[in-house]
Amino acid sequence: MKVFLVSIGLLTASFSTGRAQSTATQTDTLSLIVGKWTGSFDGAASGNFELVLNQDSNRKLSGQVIMIADDGTRHPIDLKTVAWQNGQLNAAYTDPQDGGEVTFSGKYVSPALKGTWKSDGGQSAGTWQVARATR
Repeated sequence: MKVFLVSIGLLTASFSTGRAQSTATQTDTLSLIVGKWTGSFDGAASGNFELVLNQDSNRKLSGQVIMIADDGTRHPIDLKTVAWQNGQLNAAYTDPQDGGEVTFSGKYVSPALKGTWKSDGGQSAGTWQVARATR
């Protein structure tokens, strides 16, 4: 369970606060990632999770990783940071079990977001991917 939460933490940590987008192209690509996503992660730990990305009126991103245990129990974790820049998503969260930082990054590869995660200063790592559930 700790590794599962660490993985969630990594995903959450990678989403750092986004800055306002100034061009139509950047704004359009930002709209690609806002919403609810579901998927899985593998590597040093594996499991299922949801990624929820929100955007406020100032175009600031926020979000949450929701780890889903084998028994269906949901463990929501707020992202500390989330950023979308040049087609790259970066986020981070704090693992609620050990207080360590989990980071993840990825790109939109239609129709999914795919990338890598790491925790424990890079000692634990793996891949993740999610598909859109809702906007």
